[in-house]
Amino acid sequence: MMEHIPVGADKLFAVENDFSHSPLVDREGDIATALISAEAQQQELEVKRYKKLVFEVLNKHRRVTFLQNSPENSAVYSYCAKQKHIAKEIMARKGVAVPEGGVFTDIETAWEYVEALNSAVVIKPVDRAYGTGVTTDVRGREHFESAWDYASGYSKEVLVERFIPGYDLRVIVVGEKAVAACARIPANVVGDGQSTIQELVEQKNLQRERNPSLQTDMIKRFDLLEKSGRLLTDVPAAGEHIQLTSVANVSAGGDAVQLIDLVPAKVLEIAERAASCFPGLAQVGVDLMVNDRGPEVEARVIEINSNPGISDAVFPSYGRPVNVPEELLRFVFNRAEPETRDDSGDRLVPADPYAFAPRVRAPSREESEQAGYITQAAYTANLSVEHISPYIYRVGSGDESVMFYQGMPDRTNVISRKVSRDRKWLHELLAQAGLYDPAVTDGPTELCQYRLIVIDGRVVAGIDGGLYTGGKGGVSRYLEQRRDITESIHPEFVGAAIRAVGAAFKPYFAGVDILAEDIESAPGQQSWQVSDVMCNPNLSIHHFPTEGVGRDIASALLRSLFPNADRGGTPVRCIYAIVSGRVQGVGYRDWIQCLAVRHGVSGWVRNLPHGDVEIFLEGHVKAIDELLALAEQGPPRARVAAVTARDCPLTEQRAFLVYR
Repeated sequence: MMEHIPVGADKLFAVENDFSHSPLVDREGDIATALISAEAQQQELEVKRYKKLVFEVLNKHRRVTFLQNSPENSAVYSYCAKQKHIAKEIMARKGVAVPEGGVFTDIETAWEYVEALNSAVVIKPVDRAYGTGVTTDVRGREHFESAWDYASGYSKEVLVERFIPGYDLRVIVVGEKAVAACARIPANVVGDGQSTIQELVEQKNLQRERNPSLQTDMIKRFDLLEKSGRLLTDVPAAGEHIQLTSVANVSAGGDAVQLIDLVPAKVLEIAERAASCFPGLAQVGVDLMVNDRGPEVEARVIEINSNPGISDAVFPSYGRPVNVPEELLRFVFNRAEPETRDDSGDRLVPADPYAFAPRVRAPSREESEQAGYITQAAYTANLSVEHISPYIYRVGSGDESVMFYQGMPDRTNVISRKVSRDRKWLHELLAQAGLYDPAVTDGPTELCQYRLIVIDGRVVAGIDGGLYTGGKGGVSRYLEQRRDITESIHPEFVGAAIRAVGAAFKPYFAGVDILAEDIESAPGQQSWQVSDVMCNPNLSIHHFPTEGVGRDIASALLRSLFPNADRGGTPVRCIYAIVSGRVQGVGYRDWIQCLAVRHGVSGWVRNLPHGDVEIFLEGHVKAIDELLALAEQGPPRARVAAVTARDCPLTEQRAFLVYR
């Protein structure tokens, strides 16, 4: 078992920690919230509880909202951490060492990859935690098929990685500083020469029931025992260590050994670098495989957890306990508060008209139309765009950057996302704010449906969706009518939309659905309610209304996120290009139009009689340069031989046309 801990850490096993007298042994509810609440009271902070593991810790000057262990986590970075392959890609681009691997949906393709890798592998679902669906050190076809079936039972996409030998380490990083480090030892028992393995498991589970951190994580998985040919009825020799499972995870029955004082500084630095790749997370659990048996210590990050369990460090089976809640509360109450918008100005700030045509289309089914509009606005503002996956991308200006999931920026917290997806809870919060009454939709009065867009406490757009026909629950549809009414919204309804966003824990970018008789009249004179708040509202219904001016919501969002970006002196380039090769009859014109619109580039494209394609492009330099590089690749059926381009005078064209 010593291979699961650092060199020299065996001395920690001399005495097992006893926490049976802790008042939290007999607690009710979640251990993490109980620990943080107890520490908050110790620091004379007030605790206000909501529901579903959500609570606030506050003093006279500040309030911080928690979801279980985590204070005000970014919804986008939480998603990135949960998607293991995306987290790996983000870290790899920042130079953090991660295992080689790939994502697969087909078992035969995955097996071909394993054979080419010529190594033992780890197989796990892409979006599960607590060791669920994970099998390590997989060797041979039979073992591979068993591990694949186990992982694919939890996720259609399965991550296959090279197996890294060494010990499994969870480092808790708070504010980019490592504060605790726990080695996770797979579920095991030690023989006494008399008891069967089953009896030893039962004895150890009784011990775990007396540890506040382990009492819900019993030993009940035995895949490694079965693989070794041992039976639960076997009687191990006295002192014999029997490893029961391949997964080094406390939730799977493993032991936690807190040993931050023994972990090499190099390893802690790697964990801190990995955590810094997720700036929207105040607290990060960094899982590493560490090999210190060679001439040099080697470590690779295998996973990121945005909501790491903190109780293992507070109540470790072995080693010095660390008061992580104290570190966490100290950090969140001492860090600089995020800048807030001055509420004294206008609360209705209409977004600029949307000037591009035609409508943005995703180049493939996998890509997001929402991302297309944000990307277009970014290129138009000469901001950089870095794509991580079809739904995850980073927009930047100088040293500033914002990560997006579809149309949602990383400034939106995970609690708002949770509330917006739980209509019952959302309606409770809206009712408490005086904004929702279920009786409104049950009455005889005909109501209209309206969607307002709120960005950082300002309403920037609104549409009238016509007569509401959604029935109970207030679900609105904007299929037939989308009339822009931004300039006509009554000021009190503007205020109601902003208050609704506040009731949902202030998502940075939100859509607010209002049912009312007439949004241009005062609310006090009619029946109305706020029926929904969403954190990733549809952009296209505002960009392309059926009546009135289209509103460039994407640009308004980026202008709010990057107020200091230099837009005035942005260089513009205009080029004329000839594309030669097999480029006609293969969808080249529609393909380049799609990409041009997504890049905020104007111009036109048409076929020439001798088989070439000519393109005229006008836009910001970054967008033109990237589009020319893509033009050399072409769509899948094309075979581009060459692209010859020359600069032209500017025309200020604002659409991209395909000449037939």
